Amino acid sequence: MPAHSVGKSLRPRSRQIAVAIIGLDAAVAQKTREHLYASSWAFGKLVVRDLGDIRKDTRDFIIPLLRELYAAGITPVLLGGNNALFAAQYLAFAELNRQVSLLQIDRCIGLNPHQEGSDVLDAAVYRPGRKQYHVAHLGAQQHLVDPAVWDFFDAHGFEAVRLGQARADVTQLEPLLRDADLVGLDISAINHNEAPARNGFHPSGFSLQEASQLAYYAGNSDKLSSFGLFGLNPAAGTTAETELTAAAYAQLVWYFLQGYSLRVGDFPATTKGLLEYIVDLQGFDRLTFWRSPRSNRWWVQVHDGKYQGEARHRLVPCAYQDYLLASNEQTLPDRLLLAMRRYTNAG
Repeated sequence: MPAHSVGKSLRPRSRQIAVAIIGLDAAVAQKTREHLYASSWAFGKLVVRDLGDIRKDTRDFIIPLLRELYAAGITPVLLGGNNALFAAQYLAFAELNRQVSLLQIDRCIGLNPHQEGSDVLDAAVYRPGRKQYHVAHLGAQQHLVDPAVWDFFDAHGFEAVRLGQARADVTQLEPLLRDADLVGLDISAINHNEAPARNGFHPSGFSLQEASQLAYYAGNSDKLSSFGLFGLNPAAGTTAETELTAAAYAQLVWYFLQGYSLRVGDFPATTKGLLEYIVDLQGFDRLTFWRSPRSNRWWVQVHDGKYQGEARHRLVPCAYQDYLLASNEQTLPDRLLLAMRRYTNAG
């Protein structure tokens, strides 16, 4: 490999690892590495290590490993096959007693709306005791989803952005990704022609370019601390189709790393260094918007007296257009109205 390649840049350079690549499926991970390692390194001084493949592909084995990485401030990039392991990705946060916002990108929503079963999101919404703080979903195709799932999401204040709405303007999804602690992306969310080695015959989806933009947004978010790829099944495609899908995996990882390397450290654990904008909005008393001068990103603050949950969730990511809508037209977009309902006691 040439000196400028990713493979040549994974040598140990620091004890302070930022990102760790881990294979949850050895065959999938090896194919992905072949394409990722040959690509160009464009991530500056970002310290990335490949920790190899796990020895056992079970939740009980994976969760303690991820817990240790999360506790150490290391962001894992998971190369998986079966998307059932997305549950291990988010349940590891429970070991740290943290409330998390999880986001899944998939063509369907893996949730039983009636009772806990074996679907991938069931453990997030039915887990006894402390629930996940928020669940969001991108890219679901209406003809593949049980209508009761939409009702379940509405009743629990969860967010679901359907494929057509998501593709209308991918840039509008950035605040939603910035609100997530972890992202799991199933390759079946991408159209079949660009990622054919997966289960099922479903032609529609995001383009790989659009999915790469989502991966970049995920990496660029200071809040996000885990990124997983799932769904590649070498047995479901020809050799050429498997190589093409593995190359798609590698491209998604590359753009995640690029986004990560350009983080500016403006996650608002506090409002220090942020610029304040007050809007008098009927029905909400006053709303406080905050803007980071470093990244020009925006947040809206949940009223302190009504806030529920960990302090780090107190500021909800939004866009400049949301501030203009509130200040000029005295209204809020549906996403922020849902957030106010979810994060406060107000209806």
